[in-house]
Amino acid sequence: MQRKTKSAIVIIVVLVIIGGAFAYTQFTTQIEKPAPEKEKAIVEHAGVTLEDKIVTKEELLYPDNLIEHKVNEAIHNMSHQKVEAKVKWGHTQITQAKVDRLLEVSKESNYKFKELYIEILERWSKGDFSHAVEDHNAIWEIQGGDESTNSGKAIRLLTLAEEQAYIENNLTYDLYDK
Repeated sequence: MQRKTKSAIVIIVVLVIIGGAFAYTQFTTQIEKPAPEKEKAIVEHAGVTLEDKIVTKEELLYPDNLIEHKVNEAIHNMSHQKVEAKVKWGHTQITQAKVDRLLEVSKESNYKFKELYIEILERWSKGDFSHAVEDHNAIWEIQGGDESTNSGKAIRLLTLAEEQAYIENNLTYDLYDK
């Protein structure tokens, strides 16, 4: 009986060695094979293909063909950082890159309210938010703001302390802006 046990052990060891050698050769041939090239995205700007253009987060968020509603919404949501209103829907932190990108998209557009967007964004691009209440309310009215309730209408600019509290309470978890 011991002879059968020893034979079984030898057979098992031989099979393990053969299996290990087979697995090793398969693994090493996989490593040596070149990885297939991934398909590159084709980026176009004004009809010209830009193969190696680095696309920014802002270009992904606000592409050249952005619909007007999204520009309107972005400006409105960013204005909440600067103004006091009873109700605020939507929060987007104002950054120079976002403002500049929206300005670029607006200038190249044929939006119905193109001139308003450009006027607001050019001021914001220079760091001038002194008209943010009027800017917010102009966008709010375009979006159908209800004058009878005034619930979402901006009433004043936030103080620096209030703006900082707004950012901490509403924008600290926006992964895009980190």
